[in-house]
Amino acid sequence: MRVLSALNNQRFYRFYVLLTIAIAIFLLTPFMSLLLLTIIFAYLALNAGKRVQRLTRLSRGISISLVYLVFVGFVVWAIDHGANTLIHQMRSMIVMATDSSWHAHGIFKEIYKNIHQYTNSISTEQLVTKALAQLNQLGHMLYELILALLFSYIFCMTYPQLRNWSMHFLHSPYKKFFGEFYIIIHRFIIILGRLFEVQLLICVINTAAMVAVLAFLKFPYLLGFTILIFILGLIPVVGVLLSLIPLTITAFIIGDWHTVLAILVAVAVIHALESYFLHPHFMSHRTHMPILVILLNLIIMEKIFGVWGLVIGLPILTFMLDFFKIQRFRGA
Repeated sequence: MRVLSALNNQRFYRFYVLLTIAIAIFLLTPFMSLLLLTIIFAYLALNAGKRVQRLTRLSRGISISLVYLVFVGFVVWAIDHGANTLIHQMRSMIVMATDSSWHAHGIFKEIYKNIHQYTNSISTEQLVTKALAQLNQLGHMLYELILALLFSYIFCMTYPQLRNWSMHFLHSPYKKFFGEFYIIIHRFIIILGRLFEVQLLICVINTAAMVAVLAFLKFPYLLGFTILIFILGLIPVVGVLLSLIPLTITAFIIGDWHTVLAILVAVAVIHALESYFLHPHFMSHRTHMPILVILLNLIIMEKIFGVWGLVIGLPILTFMLDFFKIQRFRGA
């Protein structure tokens, strides 16, 4: 009797539905990347389609199709230029590694000695196995990206029909459960989408600033690095730091320690700009979280969900604070 009376309590019932959703998400973990990509693509495409429709006065279907056409074209272009940049950079690294002039003195001699010992310990079979594993993982990522684009496109094009059909759940004998289910899922998607839009804006600003620095330093493959920095910039706070790896390697190849130092200073300044100005400024009317809380959240979520934790960590924390009425989300 106590259990039944507790279930009738509105607040407890919402916790029960949230727990049910959490269990369902756990069971769907193998499909989580596909699901999240589909949600993000659909949310952004629906909003972009509405803007295109207002500007062009075209039909809803044509507006959404134009958005996807432009996005697919950008992705193909980005993959093409990004792959060329990666290939050229790998060639430059191989040339540098086989050049005896740079590792004959000082600390470089010890670095080269350690690298040479490591490469000698790896057999050709191991290298081929690792390369095939990486290619398989890349192929799986592209497969999920294509599927997510397809599913999100179908969702956007059939959204009115899907919405009308889903009303059957809200008029079923279990309308209370599905009503709470809809409220929770809708709230989380809105939070995820709004925060992703903010991160997209921050990413554009960071990319523009970093590309200006690279152009001043006369970096090669500027277009490829622009794409790389933009993609890594979609990861809050940590993405700027991840871009250090390819940038410092290339800086060392094309220049000297002064070029590397310039890159480190530029990344540090842009990271500070994002952490202490852009992120708090653009998130101020959405979330009021200290940067330390955001960083700890990203570290914990990365351990739990991997790379995706860096993307959805802040939306999950924002949603939980909103759900428990600790701090209401103002952007929805």
